[in-house]
Amino acid sequence: MRMYLQSLLSWFSKLAQQNEYILFTPDWADSLQDEYPPNLKVVKLFGVPKNRTARIFYQQTALPLALAYHRLDVYFATATVAPLLAPMPVVLAVQFIQFYESPEAYGFFRTNYLKLILPLSLEKARQVIIFTESSKRDLVRWTGISATRVNVVPHGLAQDIECIPDLQGNKSALVKNLSLTNGRPYILYVSATYGYKNHKRLIQAFGHMKKRWNFPQVLLLVGSEVTVTYAELREVAESVGVADDVIFAGRLDPHEKVTETYVNADLAVIPTLYETFGFPALEAMACGCPVVTSNCGSMAELAGDAAILVDPYDPESISNGMAQMLHDSELRYSLIERGRKHALSYTWKRSAEQTLQILEQVAQR
Repeated sequence: MRMYLQSLLSWFSKLAQQNEYILFTPDWADSLQDEYPPNLKVVKLFGVPKNRTARIFYQQTALPLALAYHRLDVYFATATVAPLLAPMPVVLAVQFIQFYESPEAYGFFRTNYLKLILPLSLEKARQVIIFTESSKRDLVRWTGISATRVNVVPHGLAQDIECIPDLQGNKSALVKNLSLTNGRPYILYVSATYGYKNHKRLIQAFGHMKKRWNFPQVLLLVGSEVTVTYAELREVAESVGVADDVIFAGRLDPHEKVTETYVNADLAVIPTLYETFGFPALEAMACGCPVVTSNCGSMAELAGDAAILVDPYDPESISNGMAQMLHDSELRYSLIERGRKHALSYTWKRSAEQTLQILEQVAQR
């Protein structure tokens, strides 16, 4: 979300300097940028609760009053839920809808709240933004919103990721630090451990691949521990005989460290069951890392013909996809080149242009 706001605001101010932009932010939140452009005003909101549950009440009561005071032409609600009493036209960006597919990842209260408030927010919004055609179809199917009001505006790549392809000719000069794996080559998955991210089947697939083909690569898992614990995943690794070959790196900060892991990986595997977008696939491609990912939903849409697609519900399919990438050097290098070009077509400038057009159209009605 932070990158989404930073990138769009930066481009908005350049693309349409005649507009005035107002950023509403809690007084306790970190600044999005070191320096804001002259046509962007920051309004700090006091009394915004840090507790997520308490913020629900604030968003639907105090926030509309603050918006009314500033007499906006249009309000861009960027976090899936809109203030229902906002007195001006609203454009809503729906960041996630996984709670329909995997409610256990969000908990009972949050899931039921989102299933209640999202349809009301969609009804409030003049126009809606989501990030892939696949997630648009699901949003229409699950909520009943008219497809004519839902706009697909893909995300862009982070600036540090965009720069990586220029360095591929001298890749060894960029990074040669394999300390996370003690020098061993690795297969990479970047994801927090939610159930729908499918870590358990991936580890089963990795175990099958190691047993059948005895590749030297270890499996490096980068991401926060959330609804599925590392202990549970270690049990899976032990059960398939790869306990010593699965490495839990946790969350890596800053983002440049994640970029380094892509650059050094022999392949990135993203067998997630559901996404509204899929940054890891595009980031890996932009870093010259070949990708194995799911053959369904947004991941298949984003990957196109620049990755090996596998059935995320079938560990054997995942295993065969990884093995094919490691065995077939001609296919591997073809996908690396195709992937770089494909990933670089996703830019924040394009996202900002499309988003700004929607905002301006709604404001002028």
